[in-house]
Amino acid sequence: MENPKINDFDYFLFDLDNSLLNIPKPSEYFDNILLRTIEYFKREDPPKRNERDKFWRLDNHYIELLKVWGIYLENYGEFWKIFDNIDFKLRKFLINNNEIKLYSDVIDIFEKLSSFQKKLGIVSNTAMYIVDYTIEFFGIKKYIHYAFGLGYEKEQKIAKPSPEGIKYTLNKLNYNPNQSKAIMIGDSKVDIYAAKKANIYACLVKRGLNKYNQGYNDWKHKPDYIIDDLNDFSYE
Repeated sequence: MENPKINDFDYFLFDLDNSLLNIPKPSEYFDNILLRTIEYFKREDPPKRNERDKFWRLDNHYIELLKVWGIYLENYGEFWKIFDNIDFKLRKFLINNNEIKLYSDVIDIFEKLSSFQKKLGIVSNTAMYIVDYTIEFFGIKKYIHYAFGLGYEKEQKIAKPSPEGIKYTLNKLNYNPNQSKAIMIGDSKVDIYAAKKANIYACLVKRGLNKYNQGYNDWKHKPDYIIDDLNDFSYE
């Protein structure tokens, strides 16, 4: 499989967490936030780790699992509001202690893409205010033409693997599929599935083959490109 070429595409969309932003041990990081959120609503007998791992594989059916755990809410946006608040506080602490940081190749690829006058976007399942804080803190906001993050009203309905975030972002960037090509770069199955559902190219960035992209050869929707890091983009 050949590496993707910069000049083959006009629009570059990036996932944020563990694609641009290095969160060490992401599985443990997000499980910790999930557990603390569950305990906020149900303080006794939280589910075991193997049960919590199911949560991330259910897409829009996560509510049924929360009910099994005894969490009944009129608006499950409240669950995500608490989840994101815990995430934001922990993330800010780790960012300011230099434990969460940009991958070393990010600024370089953004500089190059900007020099080629490419359109850059971020499509993340992270809350929008966390995305805003992150890109501002690390000085990459100036490269991004549009950033998409989640809110509470439609949280999981539009989260990847739904293609809606990608479609919305491309629409904001005035993308015309008859005139241009777009590519989504992400580290997980949900990024690849969302890109394929949106009918654009999909690039898996392995980042050391973290847990979220293991077994990609068996995925229903396979990436068009597989790279180890962003330096693998060809400039020819």
